[in-house]
Amino acid sequence: MRSEELAALAGDIKPVDLGPVHHRARDEVVRLGKATGKEYGVAVFVDGRILSFGGDHENRIDVPPFDAPPGSVTIHHNHPSGDSFSRADLRVLLERPDLGRIDAHGHEGLWASCERVGGSLTKQNAILAVEDAASQARSLIAKKLGRHELAEEVARASLWQVVMSLLLERQGVLRYALNAESIILLARQVLK
Repeated sequence: MRSEELAALAGDIKPVDLGPVHHRARDEVVRLGKATGKEYGVAVFVDGRILSFGGDHENRIDVPPFDAPPGSVTIHHNHPSGDSFSRADLRVLLERPDLGRIDAHGHEGLWASCERVGGSLTKQNAILAVEDAASQARSLIAKKLGRHELAEEVARASLWQVVMSLLLERQGVLRYALNAESIILLARQVLK
């Protein structure tokens, strides 16, 4: 079971109003992703321009560089798996000066968003921050499983990705949002 499936079972995937340009970007990546099973991206620039890219891989997307002011580009991309952010998603957000926000869209309505706080990090520091948070997240989930405080099917629902994002939020490097309160609550229980 994936995060999106878990949230759908809880019945708490809430629609999010992103605004017209961002809705178009979301709709495009989800439509293309559903049709092909691959990841697609749309860059939204401050002036409302959009640029589509991707469609080459099932579980990753190569984000091209943009000639744009620091923090001014929002990336929308689909996740065929319906999970929150991968480590690669978070690394690219933290290390790329042109990016300010990245949104991941599941094919059944799950939405996750990370906005970088402050300037970009060096590639090395972005890797270290994300890998450390991923390791901590997996360790915390394993402890909860070992104490029987978390169901195995819940732990396998890529909950570690949400916990990882919340850990990075605690460190003050990003702001995280997810439109499924049940998943956020589970992740916060892991962090206690």
